[in-house]
Amino acid sequence: MSENAGAQPVAAERKKLGIALKRVAAQEDRVTEAYVSEAMNLDRYKEDMDKLTSHRQELDRPQREVDQCQRQKQDTQKALARLERFCHQVSKGLTSLTFDERQQLLRLVTERITVENGVARIDTVIPPDQDNLRNRYPEPLEGPA
Repeated sequence: MSENAGAQPVAAERKKLGIALKRVAAQEDRVTEAYVSEAMNLDRYKEDMDKLTSHRQELDRPQREVDQCQRQKQDTQKALARLERFCHQVSKGLTSLTFDERQQLLRLVTERITVENGVARIDTVIPPDQDNLRNRYPEPLEGPA
């Protein structure tokens, strides 16, 4: 329900901007028609069209911002869904892994381990998709021969 509530203001804003852009296009058509029918001189035509172009650009800016915000929201939702799938896959199979397989899994998701003042910090990386669920580093998993 919260997703739908968040989408309503975006849809309303997009609709409002679309209506305003249609009005500008209609005004451009009227100004052009007035010029073509010689009811307006060239200088006035250019002046009016410049104003309308400026107004259109003012309307395009928030439209792009709304679109970018919508894309970011969709990307975030997709990333969250991938993360949830990854966590589910790992938790489902973790108990059936051997010790060596668990080590390999840790190598897949461990980016860096630092120890400072006796405290270990483990930085991890969650693969962005299932295709990247493999060894990220070319070194052998079993150590030196």
